[in-house]
Amino acid sequence: MMAEEKPTEGIATGWTNITSVQLDGLVVMKIIKHCHENLPLTVTGQLLGMDVGENLEITNSYSFPQIQSSTLGPNDVDRGETDLDHSQYQMNMMICVRNVNIDHQVVGWYQSSGSQMGSFLTMQWIDTQFSYQDNLQNVVCLVYDPVRTESGTLGIRAYRLSKAFVEMRKRREFTSFAFSRFGMDSSHIIEEVPIDLKMSTLQKAYIADMFCQPDLSAENSMELSRLSIAEESPLERTLEFMANDLEVLNREQHKYSFFVRSNSARIGGLYQDLVRARRAGKENNDENPGRNEMDKLANAMSVETPRLESKMLIKELNLYIEKLTSLSVESVVKENAVLSLQMDQ
Repeated sequence: MMAEEKPTEGIATGWTNITSVQLDGLVVMKIIKHCHENLPLTVTGQLLGMDVGENLEITNSYSFPQIQSSTLGPNDVDRGETDLDHSQYQMNMMICVRNVNIDHQVVGWYQSSGSQMGSFLTMQWIDTQFSYQDNLQNVVCLVYDPVRTESGTLGIRAYRLSKAFVEMRKRREFTSFAFSRFGMDSSHIIEEVPIDLKMSTLQKAYIADMFCQPDLSAENSMELSRLSIAEESPLERTLEFMANDLEVLNREQHKYSFFVRSNSARIGGLYQDLVRARRAGKENNDENPGRNEMDKLANAMSVETPRLESKMLIKELNLYIEKLTSLSVESVVKENAVLSLQMDQ
């Protein structure tokens, strides 16, 4: 994405801790329509709105055109032309929304998980989100899960990269030594921001009208459809994705174990040199003790296979576990609700 990135103050000095996202109902409906029309493909779009203190208001959105793989040539020239067309499309859309007096401040982007059961954490997602946060700072990514929504629960969440991980990404250091130095683990790569849905007066009136209808009327047929259980349970599909991630994680752990066995003696010796140098520096009131030893240890660890992939897999597995817990509770509730309806009849 960038030829060379040097550590700058950038995000560190302008970082704002967004505590909530106020999401307009119109945006939710547009995202749902766009994502379901393109299933099982993954689609993306732009989010518009404004940031007010620690609250991020998302008032509108528009979709990005779907790039067909058949339109991409084998060389970088064709791909560069496609990227240029995509940028021009965004420029034209921003001009259009400004002309009709709609909020045109970019506050992030959205992405669907397609048929991947909510899975979204990839290097491409991290690079895109980093680009947004590096340039705009107060932005989030809305991740929409169409499979979860079809099962009866709106699956949409807001995420952003954590401040510590942004600093790591600037330096492009993803070794275990770098993770330890920044105090990072898999749970600190991204952070979720709570979403508060904001409904218009017309939408509230429609919902109130639905509540006034008879329980089993045609107007409330959508409520009954939420009790249906699909033939291929989302629980089973989530477990399949978890099994695949565990297999990949196992391979990554074997690579790391081989690196540790091959370099443990050399790295251990450098670490002992660093400890001794720091102790000696404290006794001599050195302002930066062990700097040379720290550089040698960092160079030795630089040959290590990047650990970001493993951290991402662990984070994704944790997200799957949260989803399994939620899906299990929902399945029990559905079964009890259906049994109650059958007993009433």
